[in-house]
Amino acid sequence: MSSQDNLIISKGRLTILTAFDPGGGIEKAELIKLVGPEAVLERWNKPIQIDHQEGEGLIVAGNQRITCRARVYTDVFIAGIAIIRTELEIRDNLLFSDVLVALHSNGIIIDGIDHASFSIRKISEVRSKINPHFTGAYYKNTKRYILLRMKEYTPFLDQNAIKASYGEIITRFLSGEISIRPLHGKEIAEKLSHDLSYYDEDLYLTSTEGVLIIGCEDYVEDLMGLIELTISLFLLFHVYDWMIDFEINNAFEAIKKSRSRFYVLTQGPRRLEVALLKVNEIRLVILDDIEDLMNPHKITPDWYYQSAYKRMLDILKVKEFEGVVQQKIAALHSLYSTTQEISSGRLALILEMAIVILIAFEIIRSFLWR
Repeated sequence: MSSQDNLIISKGRLTILTAFDPGGGIEKAELIKLVGPEAVLERWNKPIQIDHQEGEGLIVAGNQRITCRARVYTDVFIAGIAIIRTELEIRDNLLFSDVLVALHSNGIIIDGIDHASFSIRKISEVRSKINPHFTGAYYKNTKRYILLRMKEYTPFLDQNAIKASYGEIITRFLSGEISIRPLHGKEIAEKLSHDLSYYDEDLYLTSTEGVLIIGCEDYVEDLMGLIELTISLFLLFHVYDWMIDFEINNAFEAIKKSRSRFYVLTQGPRRLEVALLKVNEIRLVILDDIEDLMNPHKITPDWYYQSAYKRMLDILKVKEFEGVVQQKIAALHSLYSTTQEISSGRLALILEMAIVILIAFEIIRSFLWR
């Protein structure tokens, strides 16, 4: 695509959010040591910044190499997820299409190393800082989310003209892909419909993979906090799903033991109870903390932010993933109840057999002692 057919960004900001599991949730005691009790209390539903560094960034797309200032922040949520926020200030002319190429070819360089490797190193540092005593397994997958804020660009068009002229390339950005497949008009229309901006002249297009921002000067930071919270909940339910799957496997192993005639004497019942206890701990956290974080009215009293946050949750399908987690919790409870019934039935049968044996023994003994 030539520069005549493309958007040219002369001033803007590219933000990459990398959400990850710090391991076993956030240790509040360690968090209080880092930021103080006031910050933890005041920002229970907002990102808490625990680290900040600056360096040199490079955006590489083919022969295009744009040097820019890079800021890297580490934000954590008491809910149990951490986010590395990498901000690249764009000062030179950069084609919109080159941003896509750089993102999908690992062409974002921070302090001399590609962003993927930089994130892996940073994640390790953050985990050791906020959960130094954790020795368990981490959820290996991360959630990457891209925000592109265009402050000055050519050609300078309003949001309606931008959508009409560059809807296809914007859709590719919002879809997180750079393929050459033809896009259906309905797909483009669907992606361009999720505008969460407050003013008509602004643009805050949101998708499952990223956000395109024009304007929104006086409220973009508030929306940033809401999208970070949404992403953290999105990943948190994936972590819970992974943890529950592990406990369900343990439960099935315990149930297999129930086929043994010596089931009551094995560790099967104990393993099943431990699995259920761990899953119930997750269920209590969801009820006590996460449900509050998913309630827009508890997050903010402002009707606009409530509406924007609700749509963010819907777009990223956070409630659908919560539903999957709740179904698995219910399924494990059902397994436990069924196994308990089997166990109780076997115990009753064993007790009945013991009584019959005792009665028979007493009858035989009475005959022998005559």
